This record gives sequence, C-alpha cells and structure tokens, in this order.
Amino acid sequence: MRGPGPARFALVLLALLAALVVAGCGRGPDAGFVKESVQQQLDAALGGRVLSVESLKTSGGTALKGADGRVVHFNARMKLAQDYDFTQWSAHSVASLGALLGAGPRGVIGLKADGNKAGDEIGVFGTAAFARRDGRYEQVALTPSAAAEEAPLPAAASVAAVQPRPKEEPPPTPLEASYARLRELAKTPGTVTREEHDNILREELDAAHSRARARLERAAAVLTVAGGPAGGAYADAMRALEVRAGAAKVALDPIVTEGSVANIRQLYDGRAQFALVQNDVARSAYAGRGRFAGAPQPELRAVASLFPEAVHLVVGAKSGITGVADLRGKRVELGPDGSGTRANALAILNLNGVAVETLAAAGRAPLADAAQALADGKADALFATIHAPAKELQRLAARVPVALVPIGPSRELLDAGLVPLTLPAATYNGQAAPVPTLAATALLVTRENVPAKAVDAMLSLLFDAHTGDEIAAVAHIARRTARVGVALPWHPAAEAWLGAERAPVPTLPSAPGAAAPARSPTPR
Repeated sequence: MRGPGPARFALVLLALLAALVVAGCGRGPDAGFVKESVQQQLDAALGGRVLSVESLKTSGGTALKGADGRVVHFNARMKLAQDYDFTQWSAHSVASLGALLGAGPRGVIGLKADGNKAGDEIGVFGTAAFARRDGRYEQVALTPSAAAEEAPLPAAASVAAVQPRPKEEPPPTPLEASYARLRELAKTPGTVTREEHDNILREELDAAHSRARARLERAAAVLTVAGGPAGGAYADAMRALEVRAGAAKVALDPIVTEGSVANIRQLYDGRAQFALVQNDVARSAYAGRGRFAGAPQPELRAVASLFPEAVHLVVGAKSGITGVADLRGKRVELGPDGSGTRANALAILNLNGVAVETLAAAGRAPLADAAQALADGKADALFATIHAPAKELQRLAARVPVALVPIGPSRELLDAGLVPLTLPAATYNGQAAPVPTLAATALLVTRENVPAKAVDAMLSLLFDAHTGDEIAAVAHIARRTARVGVALPWHPAAEAWLGAERAPVPTLPSAPGAAAPARSPTPR
C-alpha cells in the first residue's frame, strides 16, 4: 500500500501544526511571555528596575471572561534590585503591589515592615489576564471581585446613623440614673434612725465599690476599638489588629460602626476606649465645628496617625478635565452629605474658585453608585477620600478609561489637616505616571481618662506586634509617620511612647521616579 504523496503529507503536517497552535492559544501564553509581561508591568509601576522577576512558573488558568483570552495563575520568585520601602505613604504598598500582580496582599511574601533592601527576595502567588488580539496575546487589567460584604450603606441611612447628639441637653445615662437613685436613698432615713440608715448605706456602698473596682480592672484588660463598616480600610485595619492581638495574647474587642462620626459617638458614650477617625473629623469634633457645632469633644486625645486616605478626583478619560477649575459646568459626584469625601470636595472646589452652583450637577451618591454613574456616562467626575488602592475605583478603572486629576496643596487645606501625597504609577489601571494629590489621615484616638496601660498596649500592637502577614492599610502604619496630620492634644501615654518621634515630621517622600506630572495619561 502506498503512503501519502508529498503534497498530501504537507497538508497533514500543516493541519497538525494549526491544531497545536489552537491548543496552545487555549492554554494561554507560555511562562516566558508571562514573565516578560509581569516584568514590564513592574518596571512601569515602580519607575524602573526595582523588582526583578528571577523565575516564574505558570500553574493553570481559566478563560478570560467576556473576551478571547486567558487568566493565568503563576508562582514567581523576585529580587529587589534596589532598596524600596512598601510602607511609605507615597510608594506602592502591600495592597497596591498585590493588586498589580493579581496576588492580593496575602499573596506577596517577604515584604518587611521596616522596608526592603536590595537583594531581598519576594515570593508571589499571582494572576495575570491576557486578551488575544490579531493572533497575539496582550496583558489586560484584572477586575477585583466584588465581595458581598463591601456593599455600601444607603446614603440616607449612613448619614442619619452618624449624626452626633447635641451636648446642650443630653438625656441621662443609665449610670447617671443610678446615681440619682442613690442620692434619693441618702435623703430618706425612713423608719430607722439616721445612724442606722447611714451605716447600712455605707456597708452596701463599700461592698459595691469593691465589686465595681474589680470588674473595671478586668474590663480594662480588654481593648475596645470602634472601627468601621465592612469592606473598608478601617475594617481591614481591625482584622489585622485582631491577628496581632491574638498572637500577642491581648484581648481586643472590635466594634463595627458606620465610620468616623459614629466612632466619635462611641468614645463619647464610653462604649469604646479607642476609635479610628479621619483626622479632619477628629479636629472638627474636638473644636465643636461643622457637624459637631454645639457639641465639642474636648476630651479627645490622639494616640497615633495610621495611614493616608487619599483624595481622589476621578474623571472620564475623554472628559477634557485636567484640573479642578475644569469642573465648572460638569456633572460631579461630591460624596454623601455628612461624609468626609464631601467635606474635602467642597473645600477643594472653594479654594479653586469653583462654586457648587456652577456645576451642572452636584451628586450625593456613595462611592459605588458614583463609580457606576461615571462608567455609564451619567457623571463626568467623582471625588472619593479613601485609602488607595480602593477596590471600587480599581473596578471602575478596569471597566472604562478614566484618569486621575492632580490636586495641589494650599495653605488652607494643609492647615485643615490634609497632607501632600503622591499616588504612584499603576495604582489604578491605565495610570501610567504618578499623580500628586492630598490626603486625610486615619487617626487612632481615645479619651483623656483612658488608662496609660491600655494606650501602651494598643501602641505595642500597632508598632511592635508585626505578624509577617500584613494586609492593606495596616502595612502603612509606621512610627515615622505616627505624628503626620495630628492636630489634637496627645494622650500623655502616647506622647511618652512616641517620644523618639518628637522631631518635626519630614516631608513625605515620593515613590522612585515620581516626578509630579500635570495629569496621569489615559489608559490604553
């Protein structure tokens, strides 16, 4: 039997090769291509060769949703080519590096609380997405998953829930009512003699005093902290502190709240010893201004500044908005009434000579709804004061082309407690260059009568009890920035504990290669 002729053999060979190409495309790009793409991504984000991808192995993947392509999982070993501190406020953080590499902050191993040095090795369990266009693979943005617990509170509910109670006529607390009942007993001897009456009261009160003191001493061993809503940076910080507290065998009781203003109330009511509060909110509460008019909180004391909450001004890539002044006549989401975002947005507009009345629309939507409006073309810009990278903004940038508008410092804004900050390149998809802006700072605050022992324990958790498994905003907590943005009196124990940091706080450094641009380029 004769075999196939040369022409037929060539056709069979071509068919086999085509099948192999198709199969290869189904598996996605090879490890060498993924390694090269990840290296290019890192170089662009870090301003040069900071992290070198020494080795990378792919470990499976899935089809790219909504497009022809693959999502590839990989394990990589990287080495620091130069010193880099991932805790610097204007540098890439554990969270932003993890988001860049599709690893999540827990998928990056080897980052150090005091900064990394050249030669340090980093392990990454990451993910990269590739779309196939014109027969070639091209890396594309990964969209963060929308966790159910991150659903925001309805705007009206969140505002109504956190309005501070006025101090002029506060209702009696249960403790005050108990004191009143005791005073009534002291006035009425009844059918016994005054001496017998007083002896009975003294014996009972002495016994109650001993029991109450013992209970208070036990309670003082538990650190109660008012945090924030699920899905936010405050909740992330509380989860990390719980891990640290467990390792250090310290009792920590986190309280879930609506945020900064609610946390001030928790302190005022004595339900929490500590609270996470945006610094400008704490400043207003202490002085009795703004939302706290008529209800000053002079007992507020600072414990430490923790991490920055960047003011984001996000616009559509084709909006033509390159500065704050360009917002006139535009539809702008300013944040919900009573929010820190809205307060910051109004202050920035005012100082740039942009009256709210000159906007085509001044929205009050929470961040998720504001991002949706921008994606749908129903808004031209949005403000958000939030720790970067914010998941909602990451999702937005992965869906539609957006740009970040720089916000310059002014004496008025700096005096209000905002600090200069640079969002490093690639904090969000398509952000090819660093963007200068301002930031509020998340403070840990307490009351002046909280025992020094409790303050010392909390500071030890913040600055000494690193577990090596840091997440999100907690990775930015460092002694050198513990005084940034603080405009409250210090708790004496915190002042003593941070004594080594009494020198003036240096200017916050920018990320390597972070020459401030006029505007971040739009995504490809």
